[in-house]
Amino acid sequence: MNKVHSFTFATVCSALLLAEPVLAEPITVTPEVSRTAFVQKVSKDLDRQLERAARWEKADGDGIAIVRFTRTAEGRPDNISLYRKSGGHNLDRTAMRAVDKLDLTEGIPAGARQDQVYQANIIFASSVRGHAKMAAQLAQEEAVRLAMGEEKQVLALGSAAARPSS
Repeated sequence: MNKVHSFTFATVCSALLLAEPVLAEPITVTPEVSRTAFVQKVSKDLDRQLERAARWEKADGDGIAIVRFTRTAEGRPDNISLYRKSGGHNLDRTAMRAVDKLDLTEGIPAGARQDQVYQANIIFASSVRGHAKMAAQLAQEEAVRLAMGEEKQVLALGSAAARPSS
């Protein structure tokens, strides 16, 4: 009879323990974001920021501007620098202003380091033909860049572009 009561008592105690929530650190689950999804999201934001920045600057002309930056813990662009000049002062200022306004608070891809270097490739084109020509040039330059060992660590944001309307 003692064995039956002991087993019943142990079962009741276990049930009571399991019924009470265990106080522990909250678990935060964040979905793993692919690099492709991140690049698409930030490139879309970059396009919006380019449109806004172009209103402030007289961004006339064609060119490719490449801007490199890191991000703060709060998700703001930091250490922004012009890696490649476009050939037009106003285009470069527009590119820098657009990158400065990017939102990098969500969706950082898995494997990205705290000191990750990001690169925004920005094409300014006044015609569809000019855009296509510069996009091909940029694709070739990116292939060469990626062939270099240390450059593989830089996360490029695709070819965000100030596209012509016609």
